[in-house]
Amino acid sequence: MTRPSSRDKLVGKKIAVIGADDINPALTCGMSADQLNSIGFGIAKILLEHGARIIVISSQQAHVDDAVSRLNAHIPDNSNLSSRVAQVTGLVGNLRDEAAVTSQLIALAPLDHVVFTSVDRIIRGPLASADLDDARHLFGLKFWGSVVVAKALAAHEIVRPGGSLTLTSGLAALRPSMGTSLGGALNGGLNTLTQGLAMELSAKKIRANTVVPGLCRTELWDKQGHSREAQEEVMAAVGKDLSVGFVALPEDVAEAYLYLIRADYANGTTVVIDGGAHI
Repeated sequence: MTRPSSRDKLVGKKIAVIGADDINPALTCGMSADQLNSIGFGIAKILLEHGARIIVISSQQAHVDDAVSRLNAHIPDNSNLSSRVAQVTGLVGNLRDEAAVTSQLIALAPLDHVVFTSVDRIIRGPLASADLDDARHLFGLKFWGSVVVAKALAAHEIVRPGGSLTLTSGLAALRPSMGTSLGGALNGGLNTLTQGLAMELSAKKIRANTVVPGLCRTELWDKQGHSREAQEEVMAAVGKDLSVGFVALPEDVAEAYLYLIRADYANGTTVVIDGGAHI
């Protein structure tokens, strides 16, 4: 069988990015949309640049419409193969409704790859004052949402053989610190889930991997209740301590997802992309 060139490997591939629209346009006060992209948006953008056909899936029509509009603006206007093939569409889906998610993925089949990045809040702070309802909400979305998608792929012919499922964890899974007990447990569960899924999905020749991002500039930090100025102070201070000298934008983190989607020999793998924070 003839292998596609490395340059064209994702051209025309049909990829569902679940969570690519997780940015609230109402939170863009004073900063450019590019600075406030979600990680999922960054992934969709880089995949489009490689000629993929992207389906954005998330829970709110307004967010989906906004993401599709902005992603379409990033498709290069030239005559090369990637720009001629690349396209983006969007769908609304409720990750807490297993039957609906499964039906939606079946309707989209055959897919080449699925990427899961859905998260709508950050769990951070002392356990003694933690809002466990908030924690249950995030577990229900990020962990059980990942399980729902993986189960659908295991039970139905949704992803073509040779395709992949890429999940999203977090650095607290590897380096828990004060205030990250719940988030670390959630993300640690996803890392373990990934290894199990690599075996569960192997019969269908579907790879399962996870990206473990470190600190990244996204709109989720607005939901922590800190002013934009306070956030910038934190980002600047952390950036100085990182060996790379800066805090990532979503497009920086998206490179790790691109690697896992393209790397046919990667399975059950967790890729840490944290600017050297683990050193």
